[in-house]
Amino acid sequence: MKSWLKTLLKIAGSVVIIWLLASRIQWDLAEFKKVLAEIEILWFLLSLSGVVFVLGIKSYRWNLLLIQEGCAYTKWKSFIAYMASFTIGLVTPGRIGEIARLYYVREDTGISFYHSFKTLVADRIFDFTILIWFGVTGMLFFYKVLGDLSGLIYLFTTGLFMFFAWLAGYFIFRKLVKPDTASVGMRFMRETWNGMFRLSMGMPWVLTLVAYFIFYLANFLIFKSIGISLSIIDIGFILSLMSLATLIPISLAGFGTREASLVYLLSFYTVKPEIAIIFSLLQFSAFFLWGGIIGWVFWFYKPVKIQMIKDDYLAFMRYLRGSKK
Repeated sequence: MKSWLKTLLKIAGSVVIIWLLASRIQWDLAEFKKVLAEIEILWFLLSLSGVVFVLGIKSYRWNLLLIQEGCAYTKWKSFIAYMASFTIGLVTPGRIGEIARLYYVREDTGISFYHSFKTLVADRIFDFTILIWFGVTGMLFFYKVLGDLSGLIYLFTTGLFMFFAWLAGYFIFRKLVKPDTASVGMRFMRETWNGMFRLSMGMPWVLTLVAYFIFYLANFLIFKSIGISLSIIDIGFILSLMSLATLIPISLAGFGTREASLVYLLSFYTVKPEIAIIFSLLQFSAFFLWGGIIGWVFWFYKPVKIQMIKDDYLAFMRYLRGSKK
């Protein structure tokens, strides 16, 4: 399907979702204007630093992954590549633009596509693990599946289950996938998945937890700016589920799915839809819009051709599918 048609369908998806949302809830325009007028700007401005700290920590994590692949890449260059690819990811389908990081590091160091791509996949595994951990826990917590327990106990229980599931996958890969006979795709999956258990991955896991704590803390400041008081754990549940929802490729840049998910999730805390929408707009501005602008500056300083990224990504995925046959 042509890219312009996909974009048109996503715009239509956003419009439909927002229309359905607006038509099925009772809006209080006076309340909406009141909350907007009473936003505490200082708290919101403080939250703007969150995206820089979060992406900075993640870029350092990625730098450690590169070092483990034998690639000597400076922390500053890693930060530039991470920021620029973040912006490219915002404007490309499925955020495939984040693969731009590979082109930065390959151009400067000559590392192979195979090894550089491993660092990208591992980097995403860290993020998805936290999102799934908090997201699944959040749904269990909201519906009190395990009873009226604290969010912390829910997190510990779900985390323990995920650890044993991950460990089972580790032994399955070791048993069924032999490096000397496996296809490129299966060998890649085995090396990436099982590599997450190395002792050298301890620091990247710590950095991931720190990055998400800062992310949730920055959103705590945004909530505070509109007079809402929630715990960091509760915010983690809400934001993780929202992030997972926006990954569904049915809207443009998550518009519609972001607002609908926040209205639904914040209803568990008796937050009015008007306030949920305002938070959505502020959260988008603080992380995606502001972060995108900063990343665009780095991208403008050191650009990468998006079409080249798309072509190589599609070629690699075709290669992987072919290797499985």
